[in-house]
Amino acid sequence: MAEGDGSPRTQADKLRSVYNQKYKADELARTGVYDQRDVDNINSNDLYVSQFIRKTESIQDAADRLHEALKWRKEIGVRDLSELSFPKEFWDIGAMFFHATDRDGRKIIWLKIALHKKDANMLPMIKKFFAYCFETAYNERPEDELVMLFDMTNTGISNLDMEMIKFVITSFKIYYPALLGYLLIYEMPWLFNAAWKVVKTWLSPEAQKKLKFVSKNDVQDYIAKENLPEHMGGTDTFVYKYVPPEERESEDKQSTDAAKKRVTFAEQDSPLYQSFNAETAESSYVRVNKSSLTNTNRNAGTVGRSQEGNSFMGRLLTISPAEELKFVTDEDGKDAHDVIYLKNTLPYPIAYKVKTTSPEKYKVRPSSGIVKPGSTEKVYVYLHQEHHQGVDKDKFLIMAVELNGDPPDNMSEYWKTVPRENIMEHRLRCVQVRRSENMIPGDTVSTLSADEQIADLSSKVDSLIERQTALHKSVKVLLLFQLMTFLLLFVFIVYMYWYSGTETQGVRVEVEGPPNSTADRYCSGTLF
Repeated sequence: MAEGDGSPRTQADKLRSVYNQKYKADELARTGVYDQRDVDNINSNDLYVSQFIRKTESIQDAADRLHEALKWRKEIGVRDLSELSFPKEFWDIGAMFFHATDRDGRKIIWLKIALHKKDANMLPMIKKFFAYCFETAYNERPEDELVMLFDMTNTGISNLDMEMIKFVITSFKIYYPALLGYLLIYEMPWLFNAAWKVVKTWLSPEAQKKLKFVSKNDVQDYIAKENLPEHMGGTDTFVYKYVPPEERESEDKQSTDAAKKRVTFAEQDSPLYQSFNAETAESSYVRVNKSSLTNTNRNAGTVGRSQEGNSFMGRLLTISPAEELKFVTDEDGKDAHDVIYLKNTLPYPIAYKVKTTSPEKYKVRPSSGIVKPGSTEKVYVYLHQEHHQGVDKDKFLIMAVELNGDPPDNMSEYWKTVPRENIMEHRLRCVQVRRSENMIPGDTVSTLSADEQIADLSSKVDSLIERQTALHKSVKVLLLFQLMTFLLLFVFIVYMYWYSGTETQGVRVEVEGPPNSTADRYCSGTLF
């Protein structure tokens, strides 16, 4: 959902007011810049309009983004796309399809990168195919997010298409701003590291939180084992097969209803903890739903660490770091520490409380308090020097609850009266690292624009592909040359064998034939 103060109607009215001052929707529809059906939609659909608003940007930015989205929808003809807009062969390949859900009930779009080949001629059709899938998913459930999974198993440099990647990012950034829950990138080859560093420069800090790199070891943090294919360590034996509309219409109604029931959506977060103490922490820990956590690397142990790239976005607070507290230890005699950032993006205050499984090891300041609307509170966690060993089993619990009206005088008593279902809970595990192990070189940020970076990287990829193609041709020529050499050698051996036999016969003629005959002189080599 897009962020903003107030109800969707209030947000939509604010945006419409600013938008109408700058853009004349009806006139742009008459001139063919907009689709009239989209104009009618923004005039009546409060939810759709409000989803373009972001708390980190101005209403003017939202109006410009809405304008770009309406232009694009007309240019690509989104409203007129259907399943029959694409040839059957396009569906049969199975490069992109919907299947199963993540741990929070979000639909998953599977994208098999190994089946995609960079082709400038096919790119317009691919963009329309993406648009049709996104539009279909959004129309079915406008308030729900989806998950896109880039399966990069067995991919090579020929599968890298920066234009396609940019289109996907632009779609979720501008055209469908509330559709993406997060993007999983599975088993990315090291060859693509440079490309993804460029991609990250196109993304805002908020968008980077939705970009998650996973492997076989941690993909189950986001998707349950029964919904993962076998090559990802799962037990799902699903094999994609396209069924044309006419065949689907002939299926039994009972089978259709059963298929619909297999896709479920979670209505609310399930409790993460039943209790939190030293005896039960381990069992509670394994039940935590980690589907919203990020795997982005961070520099830990420093107060000035940025919290933008590594956050857990809960329903009440955004918590950074997302998964673990890192305590950097050295020999200087100082207590190691880390910082928890609690950000409130809601229009009302949020009360919080921090607990730990090992209170004798840590000093937490402040251990409880209130986060005002639009502000961020820092919680400092100090590890006492005498307890530097064995912190990996320790865990922290952050609890949050919304406050209606003025804060109560006795917060301790208030926490006792709050129903458990109203409390947001999130856990952090503790990790100890040495200072030398914690130094991570900073990445350099390119000063090129996004388009220039795409052009530059695409040029390099194309050059690499051309060199690879030339190398394959050279190998083929070399193999052909070797084959010809072997054939010539074989012919030479056969000829020499034949010539040797003829020479022996010629000697016999010289003995038996008449003297001074032509044959005698030929065979003896005296003809010339």
